Amino acid sequence: MDKSIVYKGLNSYKSLYIKALIDNDKRLKIASLQGLIECSKKLGLDYKSYQKELAHYIKKKSSPTKYTKHIKLVPNRLKQILLKPDFILLKFTYPLYNRDIKKFSLVDKRKKIYKDIFDIHGKFRGFKQYRLGSGTTLKIAQYKKDTIRIVLQSSKPLSLSSTLQGSKLFIYLQKKRYIPQVVQNAKKVIVIDPGHGGKDSGAIGYKRKKEKDIVLAIAKRVYKRLKAAGYKVYLTRRGDYFVTLRNRTKFANRVKANLFISIHANAAPTKRKYLSMKGLETFYLSPARSARSKRIAALENRVDLRSMSYYSKNVFLNFINREKTIQSNKLAIDIQRAILASLRKRYNVVDGGVRPGPFWVLVGAQMPSILIEVGYITNPSEAKRLSSPYYQNLIAKGIVEGVQN
Repeated sequence: MDKSIVYKGLNSYKSLYIKALIDNDKRLKIASLQGLIECSKKLGLDYKSYQKELAHYIKKKSSPTKYTKHIKLVPNRLKQILLKPDFILLKFTYPLYNRDIKKFSLVDKRKKIYKDIFDIHGKFRGFKQYRLGSGTTLKIAQYKKDTIRIVLQSSKPLSLSSTLQGSKLFIYLQKKRYIPQVVQNAKKVIVIDPGHGGKDSGAIGYKRKKEKDIVLAIAKRVYKRLKAAGYKVYLTRRGDYFVTLRNRTKFANRVKANLFISIHANAAPTKRKYLSMKGLETFYLSPARSARSKRIAALENRVDLRSMSYYSKNVFLNFINREKTIQSNKLAIDIQRAILASLRKRYNVVDGGVRPGPFWVLVGAQMPSILIEVGYITNPSEAKRLSSPYYQNLIAKGIVEGVQN
């Protein structure tokens, strides 16, 4: 199987697990952990921590390395059916793979009955029948214990095609029209936020390099690449001037952005750590669980939120949109991986990971939003790279590929 498909499945299960934790949904925790174990095995990744956690939830006394043979897998359920003029969209609880679907046709020319049948591994409650026009009917029912059967019947041959996108199955009722990607992208709005600016220089790094200058240069390169891909793109600042944190997301909400991406550069807390601390990290809005996340967030928050008390900050965090947290985490994973892939073709780059953090520039955003720390400007080698147009272009290329993913 294509590894990229398995990676998408892994990311989907990670998002489901985050949702399960937020909602305290034990059943979803079990299902998502099972999916994480399966995908990790196929990718050759470490899955023992998932096994241990799953063992805790299913309360098995056997060792974590043996219990998986006895688990009853939670079925993939068909949870939504959307009928459009040109296609049918079926949404499932978890990602589907080609192996989960069997498609075949039955023809009775004498009676002029043409059937296209999809057998899908999963569960569906009840029976649904729809009239789609032009003499075509759609029937959906549980065919076997673990098989959903979808039957499209017509008095003339159907020219159906189908595609999988994670947990979504698209069935096209006529030949799929090709729509150029650039035209499709034109409907999407993205706001790129170069951190700091004006009186707020951000971190001061090696040879007095300023965070505000480096991130603006990178943001402009991201802007050009996204525009070339057809997106509608905005920058929260185009020059060296100060914009408050609140006004950055306020602007994104006003233009009804689909994504908000804030770009920053990191700094080590002490001179002793200038050489040792390096790497790329991506954050999404959530109450920070680690001292590292809190320290980095404090650096980025310090100028605009000095007047906010501990309690008022926590009130803000109580308004975090749960659904957007999950979507932001997925966006962060895609962009982190894509930037690393772009940079590692030429450079050895440390993966600082995807982390939750209380970054106030992301508070109030009504769309998936992330903050990227592109590197440590206090580290001499990273500071030199971050000032290089070539390196900046590789970062921009990775961010755009992550958005496309």
